[in-house]
Amino acid sequence: MAFYDKEIKRVCESCPRLLILLINSVFSKHHAEDAEIVFLDKEQTIDANENTTYMDMFLEIENCKYHIEYQLLEGNMAIRMVEYGMRETIRGLRQNGDISRVADDKYEIEIVMPLQAVVFLAGANKEDKIRVNLHLPDGNTVTYELPCISASKTVSELSRKKMYLLIPFQQVQLYSRMIRASQYAEKTKMKLAKALYNFRINAKTELDNLYKNDILNAKEVELLVTSLHNIEDNLLNSDDLIREKVTEMGDEDYVALSDRLIQQGVDNTLIMLVTKKIQKGKTVSQIADECEITEAEVERYMKQINNASIN
Repeated sequence: MAFYDKEIKRVCESCPRLLILLINSVFSKHHAEDAEIVFLDKEQTIDANENTTYMDMFLEIENCKYHIEYQLLEGNMAIRMVEYGMRETIRGLRQNGDISRVADDKYEIEIVMPLQAVVFLAGANKEDKIRVNLHLPDGNTVTYELPCISASKTVSELSRKKMYLLIPFQQVQLYSRMIRASQYAEKTKMKLAKALYNFRINAKTELDNLYKNDILNAKEVELLVTSLHNIEDNLLNSDDLIREKVTEMGDEDYVALSDRLIQQGVDNTLIMLVTKKIQKGKTVSQIADECEITEAEVERYMKQINNASIN
């Protein structure tokens, strides 16, 4: 799970807008897409005699605290989420001094839980919520619900819900089968290779459309395509034959989008530099030397600049 934790953290920290869109979707919030995200301390230690626990992601946006756990396989997360939430609440209360107050001659403690959710990266979790029923001594029952999200949805569904951040992780649903791949017959391995390849193409196609429709920018798509590659590569570590077959199916479509966007960013930067140097009266030779490109490339950029001016 450590690999996926690092990959999720890398994507979230590199493109915080994607994390805000995910949080808005999961919790039905309306945070501004450029709102500041403050990543809070994930370490939980209430006192010196207790073991330290770590939350996957703990953050604050516009005075709202969020706790998100990324779970690789299905499991009973209810107890863990309540424990994490209560530990964080108690830690905060103790850090702020006296945790009790007197109201109407009665001691009271305000328990404010962070907003919590679980993202299942693999498995076939079908529930939309985790429910915890707390039965009190007076006969009352308090029900605590928190959303759970499956990254195993189709890429179009993840896209429709603006959970773009999870698109590269859709292929992780093959994790359980991939870690046992060495035990499978060649025919089964071929099916797994085809499945991985299809995940790649479907994700690439969706990201390409999101970029063309100005829903995601070049940096975000490039980051998600890179993450798609990293996750696929990690899954393929389980079996050399599957890796070989996936490679044989063709890698050109997979790298094309990332390469195109990277080149587009380079081209845009160079066009701006060449334009400024033309305005300063620099020659083709001087521009090529100062920009560290060939004279033929300078002439190509000059042609693009002239065409843009005419249009």
